[in-house]
Amino acid sequence: MRKSKIICIDIETTGLDRRHDEILQISIINGKGKTLYNSYIKPEYLTEWKEAEAVNKISWDCVKFAPNILAEKRKIDKILRKAGLIVGYNHKGFDMPFLAAKGIDTAVKAKLYDVMLEFAYIYGEKGSRGGYKWQRLTTCANYYGYTDYKAHDALEDVRATLYCYYAMQKDRKGRREARRRKCENDE
Repeated sequence: MRKSKIICIDIETTGLDRRHDEILQISIINGKGKTLYNSYIKPEYLTEWKEAEAVNKISWDCVKFAPNILAEKRKIDKILRKAGLIVGYNHKGFDMPFLAAKGIDTAVKAKLYDVMLEFAYIYGEKGSRGGYKWQRLTTCANYYGYTDYKAHDALEDVRATLYCYYAMQKDRKGRREARRRKCENDE
């Protein structure tokens, strides 16, 4: 697939509940690393999110003059519609459903590739329920030699995720081990 048809997306939010929490930042780059979209998003209802702010360092002062999600919807929808492959880190279980809950059209034709889910099999750490444990993006990035970046900034995270995606595509030994572990897990 052409790199221009690949996009990598990440969001930062006020919390984990997509019904009550809100988006604070959205970043999208293409497969060449070009920034297609990067903006803080002003929440509609919340003005404080202490736990999330401790992690992502995004305060009310950062977003109070930013556009709201509805003002940016058309731009984001257009980028998603043009994609052939959407890459992310935990975007199947978090980012894409969160975006959909906020009115973004995520029902697109593009394939989804979740680096976190695939990396769990490559990394190979057994979880408590018998499957393979999901790892943090920083663990994946360090594993593939992508260091010294600011985690929990959406633009930094999409760059790290895209790097890891390409590294995983080149990692024949890791992919072979992942296939073996997936088969073993299915038994």
